[in-house]
Amino acid sequence: MIKSIELENFKCYKKRKFEFSDLTVFCGTNSVGKSTAIQALSIPLQSKFEKIVKLNGQLTTVGFANDIHHKDNTGKVGQDQSLSIKVNVDGLILTWGYRELINSSSELHLLSGYSDNLPSSFEKLASNFQYLQAERLGPQSRFDLIEGNRFHQHWLGAKGEFTSEVLSRSEMHKPLYLGGSTVPIKNNADPRMHNSESRDGLLRQINAWMNEISPGIELNPDLIEEAVASVNIFGQNYRSKIKPQNVGFGVSYVLGIITALLNTPKGGLVIIENPEAHLHPRGQSYLGRLIALTAQAGVQVIVETHSDHLLNGIRVITRLVEGFDPKLFTLYYISQGQEQSHVDKITIAKDGKLSNWPDGFFDQQAQDMFTIMTGKTELPGKES
Repeated sequence: MIKSIELENFKCYKKRKFEFSDLTVFCGTNSVGKSTAIQALSIPLQSKFEKIVKLNGQLTTVGFANDIHHKDNTGKVGQDQSLSIKVNVDGLILTWGYRELINSSSELHLLSGYSDNLPSSFEKLASNFQYLQAERLGPQSRFDLIEGNRFHQHWLGAKGEFTSEVLSRSEMHKPLYLGGSTVPIKNNADPRMHNSESRDGLLRQINAWMNEISPGIELNPDLIEEAVASVNIFGQNYRSKIKPQNVGFGVSYVLGIITALLNTPKGGLVIIENPEAHLHPRGQSYLGRLIALTAQAGVQVIVETHSDHLLNGIRVITRLVEGFDPKLFTLYYISQGQEQSHVDKITIAKDGKLSNWPDGFFDQQAQDMFTIMTGKTELPGKES
């Protein structure tokens, strides 16, 4: 499990440490640094934590050293020419960076942590994670079977491009169950089990959760090996063989996310950017519930979101699920700062209440409703 990441002179942070829980959520306004910690983690992750890691790869593309080095309010690099990304996995810390800025460099070097072989905790993490970018694939008529650079056998792709293939192969050859298991789960012990589906087959559970987003939807993936392609065929409300283009953008956009959450084994990692995209409020809320239950199942989940509905779905689980430990959850609210972005750490109580509610933190609905009701533009206590 990733315990923390510490950044020095990385983008909007001069010096900042983020501690991670089983479920860690980043939120905030645009362009303030809420995705920066995830980007920093992605750099060594996409290079499998090697001694030299690339700034640009499958998971993230950040440019050159000059693009990521922290700058002051005038846009200039300060006297400190060094940069570091320090990652703590299960108490073992590896650090990548440079001692002196070279503007055109597109890689970071290992500064400390290991000399010969990669520590096993980092090696296991590199082969047991899923990363879904904000820009995922929408409805596609087919997915070509490409022998690309995949991190592991069940890799879904940063855009979800291999989801159909992974599910198709599972249905045709060796069925998968919750948590990527090849055998059924005893006593329905996995908290990700949907209460409407007693069988723990992966596709059955995917369809059960997809129904919370699009009622009546049913996925039937198919592998066409002769055409070197896989396809997703949907059914809905007794209609069969519906093309992805005809069931709505959100269904295809969220399929990779739900698959990642349900298929990742205990001890694995799922990183999701903007999971709420193209989903209506109910879908966002139920996706938040599944995210929380995935963390309870022992999978570490890191999320960047703009959605109060998704956050409230996480909060709902603390009330609905007796065994859910609020200590599994940490939220970071990022806002504009002076020398670097400002970070508020927020925790959750058993009753779903948040430890604090910083100014600007998901308060727009209250602001808008106050204006509609009163005709005034400022909430009480916010007048200048």
